[in-house]
Formats: sequence, C-alpha cells, structure tokens
Amino acid sequence: MKQRIKLVQQILKEKGLYDGAIDGIAGPITLRGLSQIEGIDSDLPKTRQITTFIQIEAGNRNIDAGPVDGLWGPRTNAAFIELKYMVEHGEPQPPWRPDEIEVPNPNRWPVQRTREFEEFFGNRSSQQVMVDFPFEMKLAWDLRTKVRRTRCHTKVAESLQRILHKVKDIYGEDNINGLHLDHFGGCFNERAIRNGSQWSMHSWGIALDFDPSRNQLNWGRDRAALAHPDYNDWWKCWEEEGWISLGRKRNFDWMHIQAARLPE
Repeated sequence: MKQRIKLVQQILKEKGLYDGAIDGIAGPITLRGLSQIEGIDSDLPKTRQITTFIQIEAGNRNIDAGPVDGLWGPRTNAAFIELKYMVEHGEPQPPWRPDEIEVPNPNRWPVQRTREFEEFFGNRSSQQVMVDFPFEMKLAWDLRTKVRRTRCHTKVAESLQRILHKVKDIYGEDNINGLHLDHFGGCFNERAIRNGSQWSMHSWGIALDFDPSRNQLNWGRDRAALAHPDYNDWWKCWEEEGWISLGRKRNFDWMHIQAARLPE
C-alpha cells in the first residue's frame, strides 16, 4: 500500500495538487489533493480513494485498469505496475506480449472454473496423492525445513514428476539451489485466492508456488526473479506439459504455476 500511496502523491504533485513529502502516508494533504479529482468520493475509505485515483489516472494514460470501482484486483494491479513505470521513466514499459507465449496442452488441462474443469478434477481436495520430489526442497517460509514430498491431484502427479526430473537434469542441484528453485511455497491448500472469494487452484492440488519472497503477488516482470532469462528453461519445462504461469501470461504472481488454462 505504501508504494501505491507514493505513486499517488507523486502524480498529485505533478498536477499541483500536493505539496507534501512523498512518504507513502495518506494524510490530510494527500486526501485534500484526492478530493479535487473528479470521480473520487471523499466519503470512501482511504484505500478505496487511492485505488480509484490509480484507476482514473491509468485510464487517462490509456492503461487498462478495468472498471473505476475503487476495488483492487489483477487488472488494477497490472495497471499500477505499468503506471508506476511510466511515471518513473517517462515512457511505457517495453511491450508485454503474453499471446506470443504459446503453451501446448498435451495433458488436456481444462480452463479454470468451467464445467469441464469440475468434471475433470472433481471436488476440491478430492483425489489427492503424495508425490516425491527428485531433489530436496526447502519450505519457503522456513528454509531450515527440508521437503521431499508434496500432496497434489492424482491427475497432475505424473506430469509434475516429469517436469521436476527434467528441471534437475537441465539445471543440476547446485544451480537449482543458487536460483532458489528449491524454495517451495506449497501445492495443495484448500483456500480462497488472495484478496478474493473464489477458490484458489491450490484447493484442487493443481498449483504450486516457488520462491515467493522474490516473486511476490503484486510484482511484475520488472521485479520478479522468475522473469529473468536464467529461468527460461524452467518455464519451458512447465509449458511443454501445458502448465500455465500467471507471471508469464498475466505479469503478476510470478511464483504461481497451475495445471489449468486461463480464460481468453
């Protein structure tokens, strides 16, 4: 949130509507500046006003932030990343062309949250099996804890093992360690998506997270470690099996990879 407020303060200052410090604190001077922007309801909570301003300003610069509703979601987050880059560099980011990343679907993974998805994977938390890792993992939130197995859906188990064996063959355990590909953020976890009410793909055991501390949810390719060219072979291993990276396709949540297609 602090980074969002700093960006808002910077833009308000450029407009002559803010003369305070760029400190990421939404105090009276910041709110006074926001109150002068058409389309912002001063009775809304601070966070809604901040989000609304980012959505409005993104639209003014031809950046798609979705509806101007004061609610923070993936489209607003992607727009924030683009807007921040534009303000800091005076020009748009180099084109992001996710459509150029063609991911085959040899395992016929269904599109998430469709009837076909429900028929293919069944109920949440059902059909779970344990699979062994071909190399030692570490729990991302406690690197002292070693992990050699995880729980996943039976329909993705063989594919997952093929991928990780290939990763081991390509990178070797030393490079896997150096690149933090062994920092495991989990697989099966019956929970809602972050900042939302829909069920996460983790609830079916068909998604995994890796190196979350260096690939945080709201980070784009300008900050996420897994966006670096050193990881191109990593993504090739997953994409040859049809797994989808939210980072590669949507430029956020680079830690996350799933055995389900995204809606067009």
